[in-house]
Amino acid sequence: MDEKNTPQFAQDSSAASSVMSEENYEDKLAGNSLLSSDFLSILASVQAAEKHAEDSNIANSLENQQLNKTQVNAVSNDQESSSTAKQSKAEQENEEKHKHHLWHRLSSNQSRSSHSSQSSENTKGNNSPSFTPLPSAQKSTSSEPLRIFDNRDGQVFDAAMRLQLHSIIATCLMNGIADARIDAFMHLLQWSDSPKVIVIAGTFGTAIKPDDGPNRKPAPDIPPDNTDTLRRNIWPQLGSCNAYDAIVERTQSSALQRITGAWQKTQALISASTKNSSTFAAPSHIILLAVRENPSDQALEKLCKVFENSHKTICVSSMVEGVEQISSALTATLAAIAVAPAVKHLPQIIHTDDLLPERALIGDATAFDTLYNKVYQSLAPYNHDDPTLETIDMFLRFGGALDQTAHELNVHPNTVRYRLRKVAQTTGWDATDPRAAYVLQTAITIGRIRDSH
Repeated sequence: MDEKNTPQFAQDSSAASSVMSEENYEDKLAGNSLLSSDFLSILASVQAAEKHAEDSNIANSLENQQLNKTQVNAVSNDQESSSTAKQSKAEQENEEKHKHHLWHRLSSNQSRSSHSSQSSENTKGNNSPSFTPLPSAQKSTSSEPLRIFDNRDGQVFDAAMRLQLHSIIATCLMNGIADARIDAFMHLLQWSDSPKVIVIAGTFGTAIKPDDGPNRKPAPDIPPDNTDTLRRNIWPQLGSCNAYDAIVERTQSSALQRITGAWQKTQALISASTKNSSTFAAPSHIILLAVRENPSDQALEKLCKVFENSHKTICVSSMVEGVEQISSALTATLAAIAVAPAVKHLPQIIHTDDLLPERALIGDATAFDTLYNKVYQSLAPYNHDDPTLETIDMFLRFGGALDQTAHELNVHPNTVRYRLRKVAQTTGWDATDPRAAYVLQTAITIGRIRDSH
């Protein structure tokens, strides 16, 4: 191509390129418009789908909420129905208990009113003992009467009825009644079939002394009834004595007369003008301590301190089991206090077995049985070769002379000492002690008298 045609060709090519570029631009614009319209339609469809999903989710959540509400309402209705059923049942039980207690109160009030009406004809005023609750008793309200709370089974007993049972049991035992009726009364108190009891007797309070002054007033014939005060002092100490109940009652003059009447030997000890129960020393109260097991000596000594201010003898029996044994222990306790002035230098608190010879002298049958069964029978020979009884008899006959006893028995003195220690371990009485020797001598005498008949 020549140089002349070169510029012309360049101009033609530039014009052609410009024309083509304009056509391509228009095509691009048309394509872009189509793309934008497609994008908008897609976006609209996506938004519509999202809105439909949201609507469906909201509807599902509303349905779930409504379902949960219905379930919650159903559970609450069930709970309300069960709670109302329980409340109605508890109300019925409380109403039955209330009726039961009202019946007991009505019966006790009727018995009290009848008793007060009868006693008012004979005495002025009502001297019925007031009630003292046990340490575990619930405190009473202002208008409700006090009751005893039994901590063994949670039952609430009427106070007057329980104290009446206590009085009946104590009165029967003091008057020598010890049969199935007393077992029935103890069963009403929820005692065991064969209760274990310790009898304690003493004088509560200070003695009434006559006034010898110029303006003296006559002393009352009957001391004030302080039994309820004694109950208040006794009941808080039951736990330390392994006890679950205690009968606290005054001694009755009629019972003392019956007991002293049974002491046949007293006819020779007192004159005919003074043959009554006032001749013997007598306690003011007795305590029947119902125990689960034998309490410690320290606990019993602490319990007996309630009688300490009287400065009179306090007697404690061994633990006995059964109604008959309880009656015998009660008689032995009263007999021990009756003969206590005959023995000097005794401690204030004594045991019934400390005065066995003196009780036997006044005719106490329980002392005879104890001396024969517990002392003499343990000394009696099991066979002809047993030298225990012969050794004790010989030792007491020679006044406790060890060498003379050994010479008479033709044995070594150490043999006699061994036999004496064996007797002390078996019977609890040491023949080398003068007081114990007196008990052993009395037991041997009673035993030989009984065996001879």
